[in-house]
Amino acid sequence: MVQELKLFFTDYPRQILEMQGMSPAELPAGLMDQLLDYRERSLAILDDAQVFRIDIDAYWMMSELVNEMKREGLDELFSQVQLPFPTMIIMPPLLGTDGIMRQNDGSVFGLVAQVGEEIYTQRFAIRQNTVGPSACCMITKGMGASAVPTPTQKLFQAVGMPVSDGMIDDELAMNRSFLGSAIAIATLLRHDGMLDAQQVSLHPRHERRQAERSGKALPDTLITKISLGKAGRGQVEAMKYETSTVGRKGMPRRTHWVRGHYMKSRSGKLVWRMPHLRGAGPLVPQLRYVTSPVLAGSLTTTPQGNDTE
Repeated sequence: MVQELKLFFTDYPRQILEMQGMSPAELPAGLMDQLLDYRERSLAILDDAQVFRIDIDAYWMMSELVNEMKREGLDELFSQVQLPFPTMIIMPPLLGTDGIMRQNDGSVFGLVAQVGEEIYTQRFAIRQNTVGPSACCMITKGMGASAVPTPTQKLFQAVGMPVSDGMIDDELAMNRSFLGSAIAIATLLRHDGMLDAQQVSLHPRHERRQAERSGKALPDTLITKISLGKAGRGQVEAMKYETSTVGRKGMPRRTHWVRGHYMKSRSGKLVWRMPHLRGAGPLVPQLRYVTSPVLAGSLTTTPQGNDTE
């Protein structure tokens, strides 16, 4: 999708003007300069873009953690995060019309760029080699966030293709999700075992072979696939168990994962407390005394856990 976006912006905004039968001279004063500046900045940003495709389980975990941060008022700490790359393209799973989450084929993605203290997030879509451009950009800086129209939205209005408020709201909701995923990746990749990052081909081998047979070779573009590591799988296990046992009482499990969580340190920084195993240690004989005179002095065996809490 990086190449498709580069081709789109290389020809921007000519293709949109021609589609509506308009010339640059017919645009409002100053708009063409804004469009050309947006084109150059976008092309420069895309030169550094790193693509991250998130698998379904990892996306579920990260989304739940980000939602927790919002409920606990920790989302204000988003501004402290340093992204691993200046520009990240985020490919989350897609929710189908049947309500089932499916792996992203690259048709919808977020462009998240960090410039100094500001993070810019935009949504793009590609369908049948046609780019659906971003109509608004979410900018986060410090403790605040704002949404501004992109020059493309102004262009659409000028050529008689106004963007509805509902479409803007949907796009901003997606931008918030892209930003949350980028921040979760940035923080969790620093902790061994939470996420597994592997370099894979954007197009699986069978897709490339099928394209070759049809005479249209696909590029062997490498992207970073984000999936759960060992600790991340334990985190998901603990989160789902916790959800399933809300309001229920039962015997404590001998060995189980204790979930990790984001928290604010004493210095006010965003930190991540790792998930860990509880009750995983060996059985250790211990002498226990009870009040019953019949059972006094009984030798019992008690499991000792490696609980790091």
